[in-house]
Amino acid sequence: MPTDPDTSPLDQIMTLAREIVDDCPSCAGKASQIAMWAREIRERRPSREELEALVDATCKGSVPDDQRKLLIEGLRALVRFAE
Repeated sequence: MPTDPDTSPLDQIMTLAREIVDDCPSCAGKASQIAMWAREIRERRPSREELEALVDATCKGSVPDDQRKLLIEGLRALVRFAE
């Protein structure tokens, strides 16, 4: 299966699950379970508050506010793409 660098791994998993169902109808139950797990992972992304708490706990005030804000925004972008 060729991978598109602009799609997230979860999107690729969902596509693969659909292909499995199409290619192997007897595997549909397992493929739908994989798709369900991928949807659950996608739905459970850390909130902004959770990311802020992570940065604050990790950096313990050693990062200036402007860098803290950039770090949090970068983490949010990473989490969105990783979905």
